[in-house]
Amino acid sequence: MELRVLRYFAAVVDEGSITDAAKVLHVTQPTLSRQLAQLEAEMGVPLFTRGRSGIELTDRGAVLHRYALDILALAEKAEEEVAMPESSVSGTVHIGAGETRAFAIVATACARVHQRYPGVTFDVHDGTSADLKEHFARGFYDFLLDCNSGENPEFNQLTLPLRDVWGIAVRSDDPLAALDSVRAEDLLGRALIVPPHGLSRTLRQWAGPVRTQLERQIVGTHGLPLNSRYLVSAGLGVVFTYGGLIDGDSDAGNLRFCPLVPRVEAVHKVLWRKVMPTKPMQALIEELTPLCG
Repeated sequence: MELRVLRYFAAVVDEGSITDAAKVLHVTQPTLSRQLAQLEAEMGVPLFTRGRSGIELTDRGAVLHRYALDILALAEKAEEEVAMPESSVSGTVHIGAGETRAFAIVATACARVHQRYPGVTFDVHDGTSADLKEHFARGFYDFLLDCNSGENPEFNQLTLPLRDVWGIAVRSDDPLAALDSVRAEDLLGRALIVPPHGLSRTLRQWAGPVRTQLERQIVGTHGLPLNSRYLVSAGLGVVFTYGGLIDGDSDAGNLRFCPLVPRVEAVHKVLWRKVMPTKPMQALIEELTPLCG
């Protein structure tokens, strides 16, 4: 399986037809059709169905498409790093990061690196902790801003000095908004909006004996807290989040943040693999280290 053929395959999926893909790729339609037929023969299964409206992926074709995008992204990253001149510090640093105020520390280090080395750029990928960690483990990111997932002895790491405080965001007209802090028992009978995989281990420990009851009250999940503010404003429920994310938004004036009691804090770390870092990575590590001291 050649990278060139995978690029052809991905282009056909993007364009929706062999004719349009051939134009984008600057190859003839017969050549592209032949390459796709050879790819299907190599895989041993049909990858497309062809109809009046164009082509559609089969189930097996969809699986190959996911892998093709991953392979092509890694190949592009490898070409970028290998082509980097030995004497220069330039290239792109790829960072996976969940939504947290602690990213401000990473951003400061990025700015300082770029000031020293204008040829260094940064590609920040947002998402949920679980998805980011999976992609980080597969090599798509150079660094991961890991949000409160515990020990990671298989990676190099720096602990960020800023800790987030867990709480709930509620509408200002909600009775809970009058409280200085919220106990687990205060949430009994309330509709809850939680992170994608439900209550985390930390929040389950906080909830204690009413944990099972709270889990039955979940009416929604959110990937990034900023999106969840609309669910809260619309009256769907109250959301578990870090302080300063939703309530610090100028568009969220009708929301109030109430910290949990007992207090629950999230510790964040910057992780990178235990391999020789590239020069741009090393530059970022050098700037981050004193900020984490």
